[in-house]
Amino acid sequence: MRLLKPLVFGLVAMGFVASCTPTNTGPATGSARKAEIGQSEQLVAELRRRKLLNQDARLKRYVDSVGRRIAKQRPKGAPRIRAFVINDPGVNAFTTGGGYVFFNAGLLAVLENEAQFAMVFAHELAHVDRGHVTEGARNRSNVGLGATALAIGAAVAGVPADLAQAVVGVGAQAAVAGFTREQETDADRIGFQYLSGAGYNAAAGAKSFRVLRDLYGDRGGFLATHPQSSERQKLIQGLARRNDAKSGRVGRDDYLRATNNLRRQAIKFYETNDRPREARQAKRNLRRLR
Repeated sequence: MRLLKPLVFGLVAMGFVASCTPTNTGPATGSARKAEIGQSEQLVAELRRRKLLNQDARLKRYVDSVGRRIAKQRPKGAPRIRAFVINDPGVNAFTTGGGYVFFNAGLLAVLENEAQFAMVFAHELAHVDRGHVTEGARNRSNVGLGATALAIGAAVAGVPADLAQAVVGVGAQAAVAGFTREQETDADRIGFQYLSGAGYNAAAGAKSFRVLRDLYGDRGGFLATHPQSSERQKLIQGLARRNDAKSGRVGRDDYLRATNNLRRQAIKFYETNDRPREARQAKRNLRRLR
C-alpha cells in the first residue's frame, strides 16, 4: 500500500465532518439524493483513477461489517452505506452524502478499537441522515466537493504540496462556512444513538475524541465554531452513563488485527516525515495487539 502525503480533502484533521449547515430535514430523497450519489461517485472514480482507494479485501470486509451493525439503527429510507478507505495518512473521515463515507488510513492507524471507529462511522452517517449534507450542498453550490477532487488531482500529479494545500484550503473555506457547534453536536447525539443501539460500548467509543485531543490539542485544528474534543467526549460519556451504554462491544483485538497492515505503513510514513505524535499513537496500538 502506498501512503500519500496528506491531501486534507477540504477538511481539517479528523474532522468527522460533512459539508453542511444546521438543519434536521432527514436524508436526501428524489433528485437531491441522486445528485449526492452522482457527485460521490465522481469522487470515487477520481480516487480510483488516482489509485488512492485501499485495496485490502480483508480491511474492506471489516469496515463493511461495522457499517452493517450501524445500518440497522438508521431511519427507514436511509441510503445504503458505501464506505471507502483512502491511502492518505491524514487523521480524518468525511461524507459526501448519499450514504458515502470515507476514512483516511491515518484515522484507522491511530484509533484504538472498533467502538472508537464505530463512533466516527455513526457520526458521519448522522450527518447524512439529519439532512446536513443536503442543505449544505444547496448553500455552497457543491464547491467543496469540486475542490476536493481538484486537490486530489493536484497532489498526485506532483504539484508542490503548498500549492495543493492552498487549493484545498479554498475549498475548505467554502465547504465549512455553514458549520455550527449545534450541528456538530446534533451529529454526535444521533451518532451516540446509532452506536449504543448497535450494541457498542459508547463510553469506549467516546474516547475517539481523546485520541484526537492527544494528537492535536483540544481544538484539534478545527474552526472556532467547532466543539472542543473534550466537550464532545464529555457529551458522549454523559449520554452513555444516563442511557446505560457503558458496556457492550469494544472490539479491540478484532479492530487492531484488521487494521494492522495499514498501521505499519502509516507508522513508516510518520517516522519518515517527522510526525512523532501520530507515530507514537500508532505504535502504541501495535504493542497492544495480542
